[in-house]
Amino acid sequence: MTSDSEIRVISSGKIPQPVVGGPHPHGLRVGNLLFLSGQLASDFKNGIPKEARRDPNFPYYTSDIKLQTKYILENFKTLLEENGSSLDHVVKAQVFLVNLNDFAGFDEVWKQYFRRPPPRSTVGVAGLLVPGCLVEIDLTAVVTGK
Repeated sequence: MTSDSEIRVISSGKIPQPVVGGPHPHGLRVGNLLFLSGQLASDFKNGIPKEARRDPNFPYYTSDIKLQTKYILENFKTLLEENGSSLDHVVKAQVFLVNLNDFAGFDEVWKQYFRRPPPRSTVGVAGLLVPGCLVEIDLTAVVTGK
């Protein structure tokens, strides 16, 4: 059993803070584990930020799912590093895709971020909290420093 003193809310000022129903933490640290809340490609003020959307002048250069996946994983990378871990120490992932036909594009980016991808469950969903968001990811990681 874990004592209350070993549970710590974690957050970062460098990545968007979900605000639906009040501010939500980016995750919890329990002992040497980080349980990171689901992340979307959203700034939670204006919707999907520019860096997570295709340039309308060059619509065939990439895809929205790839840009959104990259945006989310970059945010996780920051959050993990601030809390003594890294993507290399992720032990579990859950992925929610609005369209399972986007899986190949999502997985292409996923493999660029993980040398050894962690166990992952991928679930199709009817929609996500922010309109236009195509993917939500949550992670569990081991703390290796701090």
